[in-house]
Amino acid sequence: MLIACSTLAVVLLLATHAAAQDVTEPALKAAFILSFAKFTEWPADALPAAKPIVLCVLGDDAVGAELERAVKARVIDGRSLTVAFAAAVVPRTCQVLYLSGMPSTQASQVMANLHETPVLTISDLDGFTDIGGIAQFYFEQGRLRFTIKVQSVKRARLEISSRLLALAKLK
Repeated sequence: MLIACSTLAVVLLLATHAAAQDVTEPALKAAFILSFAKFTEWPADALPAAKPIVLCVLGDDAVGAELERAVKARVIDGRSLTVAFAAAVVPRTCQVLYLSGMPSTQASQVMANLHETPVLTISDLDGFTDIGGIAQFYFEQGRLRFTIKVQSVKRARLEISSRLLALAKLK
């Protein structure tokens, strides 16, 4: 019996390890973005009643596709979720914006257009939080991590859960 239980435990651990290796970078980023949305509160004037939470993606179709898969039939605080692929000019109807794959000058323009707008901005671009972004992905020892710039959160009038902030590197 002990041998059977030990064998089962080893098989489950190997299956979990193998499944973890199958997770792609876009799928992992999409899961993080969805979690960020779950642990964020927007001001009442930024999120009208009965409207879905709009997650916009600019410059990374792979993350956008994974995000579309991740939000199916998901609800946050009674609101449905929808994914929109944004153009260079980001509509202010986005509650979350993930941007990637662009020069820093273009990212700076997007951020300038959203100045003080209640949009949770997330990117993997180097220096993103330095140009006003809220959250920036980076890899450390092969793991996806993130930085949150508290000043940008306040400027956007958002509330981010202390549970999420505890996992972040704060700036």
